[in-house]
Amino acid sequence: TWPLAGRAEEMSVIRAALSAPEVSGILLCGAAGVGKSRIARQALATAETHGHESRWVVGTSAAQTIPLGAFTAWATPGVTDTIQLVRGVIDALTTSSARPVLLGVDDVQLLDELSIFVVHQVVQRGAAKVLLTVRDEPSSAALQEMLKAGQFARLDIQPLTLDKTTALL
Repeated sequence: TWPLAGRAEEMSVIRAALSAPEVSGILLCGAAGVGKSRIARQALATAETHGHESRWVVGTSAAQTIPLGAFTAWATPGVTDTIQLVRGVIDALTTSSARPVLLGVDDVQLLDELSIFVVHQVVQRGAAKVLLTVRDEPSSAALQEMLKAGQFARLDIQPLTLDKTTALL
């Protein structure tokens, strides 16, 4: 595993945002390949060492056509009622541990609308802190509404400088 190098400032901003009681979560924005996912995974690993339970979800274009596609691991088998299914997923994400939960969602812009609704409900209920990555700017109406449901810190991720890349290598 490669060490996370050149991102101390970003990690500090993320830690501060996630520890602030009034903040629902943090939104990591940036171009494809800039390191958003790597930074987010490191933030979840760090949170786990400080007593949090982490959940990791990845939005994909293939799962966009499947309601709750990104959350199938937390869906109750055999449940067909949408409301019960959503409640079950939220409960499985947020109440299966006595520790506080940090939900990481990579490429949130690729979630289907029902999956965004699940994240929205987690935020609105204050059931977990949320760390989101998004490519460029959040654009869908459902995503915009979810971001308005809570107070999110925003961090624009830039590519590593030449000096930081050289130090990493």
